[in-house]
Amino acid sequence: MKTITLPWSKSITNRDFVLAALTSWQTVLDWILLSDDTHHMMNALKSIWINVVLEWNKAIIDWWIEKIKWDDKELNVWQSWTCMRFLTAMIILNKIWTITLTWESRLLQRPMWDLFDSLKQLWVKYESNWNLPPIKVYPSEITINKIKMNWTSSSQFFTALLQIAPFLENGLEIEVVWDLVSKPYIDLTINELRKFGVKVENENYNKFIVHPAKYIPWKLLVEWDASALSYIACFCALHGWTIKVENIWKNSKQWDYKFLEEMNIFWLTFESDWETTIMKAPWIKNIDLSKYNDYKVDFENMPDASMSFMIMSIFLPWKTLITWLQTLNLKECLRIDAMRDELRKIWVEVDSNERNIIIWEYNWSHNFVQIETYNDHRIAMSFGTLETYIWNMEILNPNCVAKTYPKFWEDIKELKN
Repeated sequence: MKTITLPWSKSITNRDFVLAALTSWQTVLDWILLSDDTHHMMNALKSIWINVVLEWNKAIIDWWIEKIKWDDKELNVWQSWTCMRFLTAMIILNKIWTITLTWESRLLQRPMWDLFDSLKQLWVKYESNWNLPPIKVYPSEITINKIKMNWTSSSQFFTALLQIAPFLENGLEIEVVWDLVSKPYIDLTINELRKFGVKVENENYNKFIVHPAKYIPWKLLVEWDASALSYIACFCALHGWTIKVENIWKNSKQWDYKFLEEMNIFWLTFESDWETTIMKAPWIKNIDLSKYNDYKVDFENMPDASMSFMIMSIFLPWKTLITWLQTLNLKECLRIDAMRDELRKIWVEVDSNERNIIIWEYNWSHNFVQIETYNDHRIAMSFGTLETYIWNMEILNPNCVAKTYPKFWEDIKELKN
């Protein structure tokens, strides 16, 4: 049996950093993820004089909103989309100084119109270039407490506003318009707010209400990263091993944990307790998958794990339709297009549009190929898992995995040995 410890969650770490920075006293976050994204968040918070002290994998945040030293300045969050969204909302609490948020070139192409529209409804004064970063936020008095918000592009816009809602003079009521996407991530946010003592009233995802309140500081344990679990589950299925993950427990609020259920198609089974999860699967060459012709699967609630399933789909006979991927092309790269183009390099027939991808069975080719990662950590890790099985590929820019899983290649190497 192989044993592995997964990285801790970037999504939860960065949420908790923002919440801890707004509490009334000292907060301790245990088992935080130390990655590019979380370092960008810590550096941004430090730049507005929030005291963040690292002790190995523990962070001590010892400041609060009333004492933040806002100043006229520019905050560069580089390639962290999470930081950009969360901090854009956080800095509207500033009532004195002008703050500009910017990042690197690819992310300057990622529109934030839904969040900017919400800022307009709150009468926040800001400047941007056609609803794209960088964004300059001016001090504003916010008295409006009811807005309408589109939920078709990203749940992180909702998260950004929910996190600062208790500090608005009259709280905040958000009415949802259009289709809902990524509801489990809103559940995750609401769960983190609850840990800090703030209740969010969720009216069947049609409306969210947060009353004025203060966050309560305490000591928190950050959860492991369920999205990272998808790569290890695929490795398990490809090689037919038993793998014990030492920091996964069965009551997680992270929806990506359900990826293990989707992997049952490859005869992967798992059992969990309050500390560990054990995965088992036969070697993929020994599995009869013929009954799964024209397989269809919906990844609306865990889009980050969908690329792992795309990799596994090449082993299913005939074709696999993966649906509800409309948020993927709004992420670190055009992910649907990237997966299509890179899979074609290994002689996989792929069709796609802005919401779906169709993948046909892998035609075994011995040609050596180079896989472009587009500086996207999830592209690199998805193909990195596949590379352990078919061997004839090179992953370009492999270090981009540092965004969320700095030890990915080291862990994969240990599993292979």
